[in-house]
Amino acid sequence: MSSDDELSTSASSSSDVASLHSEEEGEGSINSIVQPYQDEPLADLPADEDTQEEDDEDDEDGIRFATLEARFNNKESVRDWCLCGGKCKFEHLADAREYRCCREIGAASRIMTFDGSIESISCITQHTDYAAMSNREVLKHVAPMIRDKNGKTYRRRGNRSENDLLRAVGYRWLVRFMCGYLGWDNSRPLSACIYHDMRTRYPATRLHGYATAEERS
Repeated sequence: MSSDDELSTSASSSSDVASLHSEEEGEGSINSIVQPYQDEPLADLPADEDTQEEDDEDDEDGIRFATLEARFNNKESVRDWCLCGGKCKFEHLADAREYRCCREIGAASRIMTFDGSIESISCITQHTDYAAMSNREVLKHVAPMIRDKNGKTYRRRGNRSENDLLRAVGYRWLVRFMCGYLGWDNSRPLSACIYHDMRTRYPATRLHGYATAEERS
């Protein structure tokens, strides 16, 4: 083979290699182009994602906040979530967190189970201890013994009615009856059946509804 043939063969081989590399690079470029959304900016998170996460959380009784909101907005009938024989009513409820049955509150169910009263009653408002603790005269005598976070006793102030005082004392008294002492900075809602009973017996001219310790401070 002549030197010219060798040069021609070498040039041809170099050309083939260069062509192959060029094709591979071209394929690589094509492959990189078809990668989905490769150079697109990341999507922003929805503005209401925090709200969605909150709705998915459970409260102190293991009930989702979204469920309580659905009950409050009448998207879920009281007949579907009242488990205590129809004692839960919504006429006197003012906050979504009040839309729960006493049978959904573990502490209330434990009281009825522990003393066996669950065999004869269906609602905590039928319990003999509840009847005694929510009695008007009992609440009036308990009020001076209960103090708020600032050390003040529970008594009528300003234009508050006696019923307003009795409900305030009753709520705190009944929470302690079911759950024990929670501390100054802790609070929890009662059940719809309790709110209905207390607000029927001690009606309010203006209803505020449940508020957490943080909301009251």
